[in-house]
Amino acid sequence: MIQLIQDLFLKVGISIKLVRPENNIWLQSRGITTVIDIGANTGQFANRINEILPNVNIISFEPIKKCFDELVLNTKNIKVKAFNCALGEVEEEQTINISAHSPSSSLLKMADLHTEVFAGTNFVETEVISIKRLDDIFYDLAVTGKIMVKIDVQGFEDRVIKGGMNTLKKADLILIETSFEELYEGQLLFDGIYQLLTSLGFVFKGNLTQAINKKDGKILYAESIFINPNQN
Repeated sequence: MIQLIQDLFLKVGISIKLVRPENNIWLQSRGITTVIDIGANTGQFANRINEILPNVNIISFEPIKKCFDELVLNTKNIKVKAFNCALGEVEEEQTINISAHSPSSSLLKMADLHTEVFAGTNFVETEVISIKRLDDIFYDLAVTGKIMVKIDVQGFEDRVIKGGMNTLKKADLILIETSFEELYEGQLLFDGIYQLLTSLGFVFKGNLTQAINKKDGKILYAESIFINPNQN
């Protein structure tokens, strides 16, 4: 399966280098009870984390209506509470750019590098979506216990962080997509995300996976792990 995934990405110019640990004991031992899944798409991460942490409550946020409907369908057999909105720095409505490959959809304009190395991810339509601040809605979520936050929002990560700083301080760990090259115009790259999260007390602990541009070998983005030592 892993080789199949790598071969599929190679066809569109991306080399995926897996740096995932052999097991997930490190994560299972942290006592996580709630996972906040920001940028849920159609439920891929929710199902993945449910296999690792089968007893957690998952709160998923997905703004695109078609993807949200698929998310609800794909997670009907696990403990997921889903919301049809995006999270950001300001509560408002915005127009999101929907990609032919839905996980590449973004509130930001796609950079030239993205279209060069990710074939078939061009924007094909738009949709007006609702954006809320995590800090404004957190207490309504009635979250208890240790929290893991996953953020994968195609260049909008810093806006999510800025709208949820008080909430994120309560998290035990954050899994966040960080870019080392500009894939969306105006996005904050790894250094900026690192500074935001370390200012909240988090410590960078490495990457689960990273994607490499086949053309020149540069690392494009990674799934980065930040741990909150104050929650141990």
